[in-house]
Amino acid sequence: MIARKPTFLLLPFAFLLLPSLSALAQTQTTGRIAGTVKDQNGAVIVGAEVTVVSRTTGDERKVTTDATGDYTVALLLPGTYRIGVAANGFSTQIFDTVQVVITETTLVDADLTVAGVIADPVVVRIAPLVHRDGPQLGRVVGSRAVSELPLATRNFTQILGLSPGTSADLPDNTAVGRNSQDISVNGARTTQNSYQINGVDANNIRNNNSLRLAVPAPETIQEFKVQTSLYDATFGRSGGGNVQAVTKSGANDFHGAAYEYFRNDALNANNPFLKAAGVTRPGLKRNVFGGLLGGRLKRDKAFFFISYQGTRERNGASDNSLSSSVLIDPSLTDDRSEQTLRRTFNLPSINPIALALLNVKLPSGQFLIPTPQANGQYSGSAPSSYQEDQFNANVDYRINERNWLAVKSFSSNAPLTLALFSGPNVPGFTADQETDNRLVSIQDTYTFSSTVTNEARIGYHFIRQTSFPHEPVKDSDIGISRANANTFPGLPLIRIAQNAGGIVFGTANVNIDLAFAVPSVTLGDNLSITRGKHSIRTGAEVIYYQQNITQNLNTRGQIDFSNFNNFLTGTVNQSVFGTGINYRSLRTTDYNLFVEDDSKFSRKLTLNLGLRYELDLPPYDTRGRITTFDPALYKPRLLVVGGIPRGPPIGGFVQAGNVIPQYDLPDVPNVGKRIVRSIDPNNFAPRIGFAYSPLDSGSLVVRGGYGIFYSRISVLHLSTAVQLPPN
Repeated sequence: MIARKPTFLLLPFAFLLLPSLSALAQTQTTGRIAGTVKDQNGAVIVGAEVTVVSRTTGDERKVTTDATGDYTVALLLPGTYRIGVAANGFSTQIFDTVQVVITETTLVDADLTVAGVIADPVVVRIAPLVHRDGPQLGRVVGSRAVSELPLATRNFTQILGLSPGTSADLPDNTAVGRNSQDISVNGARTTQNSYQINGVDANNIRNNNSLRLAVPAPETIQEFKVQTSLYDATFGRSGGGNVQAVTKSGANDFHGAAYEYFRNDALNANNPFLKAAGVTRPGLKRNVFGGLLGGRLKRDKAFFFISYQGTRERNGASDNSLSSSVLIDPSLTDDRSEQTLRRTFNLPSINPIALALLNVKLPSGQFLIPTPQANGQYSGSAPSSYQEDQFNANVDYRINERNWLAVKSFSSNAPLTLALFSGPNVPGFTADQETDNRLVSIQDTYTFSSTVTNEARIGYHFIRQTSFPHEPVKDSDIGISRANANTFPGLPLIRIAQNAGGIVFGTANVNIDLAFAVPSVTLGDNLSITRGKHSIRTGAEVIYYQQNITQNLNTRGQIDFSNFNNFLTGTVNQSVFGTGINYRSLRTTDYNLFVEDDSKFSRKLTLNLGLRYELDLPPYDTRGRITTFDPALYKPRLLVVGGIPRGPPIGGFVQAGNVIPQYDLPDVPNVGKRIVRSIDPNNFAPRIGFAYSPLDSGSLVVRGGYGIFYSRISVLHLSTAVQLPPN
C-alpha cells in the first residue's frame, strides 16, 4: 500500500507544474519572508517592488508582487531585515525590523497609501508567535534565550525540552562533562531524532543519540529549532524530532564579548550516604571561559565570526565519582594477615591471590578493597576531571548581488578522566575518555531571478571517541597468569556478590578499550521557485557515513564470586574472557529526494503537499567481518560419540559475501556484503497538511495533516558484532 500512495500524490503535483506554478523555500539554515501588498481599499497591487535588506550585512534582495499581489523572498539567512514596499502612485512603506528565523515564514503584509500621504515605519520585532503557512509544529529558540537561560553545563540540548510535545529527564546538575540530554518527541524513542548543525547532518550513526553531539557554546548559537510534528518533505531521516541549529555570522558592525562562569560546591548539600559514613562533601569546581568577535572584513562584502570556549572541571559529586553504600563483609578490618583472616572468617586457608588483593594499596594509601565504614557498607568519593577547548570560525562572502557564500567550522577536543566507569564501584580504577568533534559546512545561495533561488551545500562531520582504562594493579603483581597479559596487563574485573550490592573492582571491561571514529559527508541541493499562489521546493541530499571501531570486550577477563567467603577461598562462580576480531570498518549511504508545494489559496488558508523518498542502505564492513545466524539454514550436528559432537559443524551461520581470505570461515556460506538479503526501495513518504486561520488577526490557526516518516536505524547492532560467533 505504501508503494501506491506516491502515485496518487503525484497527480496534484502534475497539475501544479504548469506555467502558473510557484515555489518557496526555507531550509535547515534559512527562513523566508512572504506577504500581500494592497491599497487602502483592500485591492491587491500588482507589480509593487519589495526590497529586503539585511540589517547586519547589507545583503539586498528585490522581488515584485504577482497578479494576486503576493510576494515571497526565499532562502534568507536568519537575522533582522529592513523591508521597503513601493509602487507607482503610492507612498513607500517601510518595515524597519523584521525577524527571520530558520525553517519558518515571516508574514509581512503591506497596505500602501496614495502618494503624498506619509506612512509611519512599521516595526516588527519578532517572527509571529503563531505561524500560518503550514501544519508543522515546533519552536524556535533564539540566541538570547540560549545564552541567558540557566544551563548547568552550558549545553543547548538541555533546553530542547522547552518545545511542546517533547519530554526529557531532568538534567543532572552534578554530572561531569557536557551532560547532553536526549528528548522524546510525541512518544517516539530518543534514538528517533535527527540533528543538523549549519545544515550538515550531525548525527552519531553509532547509536543515534545526542551523547556525543557537537555542542557549540551558547554565545555562538544564532538559534535552533525543534520540529515535533508534521514537518514537510524537506525534512526526514527520523520519525521523532528534527533539531536544526545555526551558529552566528559576522556583520558590518563589530561585536565582541569575553566571559567566565564559575561553579563550586559552596551551596551544595552533602550526599546522605557520604554524610552517614562521615565523609566530607565532595568537591566541585567548574570554570567556563571564552570570548567571541564578529565583524566585517569588507563592508557589505565579507564578514567573519570567531569564538573560543574553554572548560576546566574537577568534580567529585557526579555518579562517576561516588561510591554509595557498597556492601563489603563487615568482619573485614585493616588487619589483613592470613592468620587473622582465617580466624575471622573461620576458614582453613586463604587463597594466595585473594590474600594479595586484600593487601594491595593504591597510590593514595587506601586499600584496593576498602575497609567498610559501618554495617558492612562503604561510601566514598574520588574526583573526576574534564577539559574542553572548542573553536568556531565562520566566514560569509557576498560574491555578487546574486551569489552568497557561507563557510562555517566548529572544532572541539574534550578529554575526560572518570574516577568510576563501566564496572568498578570503588575508587582506584579510573578511565580516560576523550571526545573530539569536527564540523564544516559550505553553503552557496544563488538567486537566478526574483522567483528562482538555489541553495547548494556540502558538509563534513566527524566524531571520535577513545576510552582506555588505567591499570594501577597488574596481574603479575598478585600472581595471576594470563596469555594476553603482555598486551592487557591490568587486573580482571572482579565482582563479589554484585547482584546484592557487593563490591566490584578491577579494570573496567564493558565499553572500555574502545576507540571509534564516525565521519560523514553531506551533499545537498534545494531549488526554490515562486509563481502565483504556489511555493515549491525540490531537492536532493546524499549522506555518506563511516564508522571505524576497535572494541576490546573482557580482554582482561571477568571473575564473579557469589559471596565474600568464596572470594577468600578462590571458589569462582563464573568467569568470562573475551577474544576475537575486535575492529570493524562500516560504510553506508543515504539517498534522499523531495518535492514540496505550499499553496496559498487565500490569506487564511494554506495547503501543503509533499513527497519524500528515502533510500537508507544497510551498512557493510569493508573486509566482510560480519557474521550472523539464519534460522532457515540451521542444521544440528548429526553425530555425537561419547557425549562429544562429531561430524560437520552446526549449520546456520552465514558471513558477508565480501569477506577477505584472511577472515573467510570454512564451511560458512557467503551472502551479500550487507548480510541482509534485500534492500527496501519503497520508502516513499507523502506529506499532506493545511493551515487555516479563521480570524483576520491571525491569532488562531487550525492545523491538520498526514504523513509517513522513516527512521534511519543506527549501526550499533553491527558495532557489537565483535561479540557474535563464530568470530
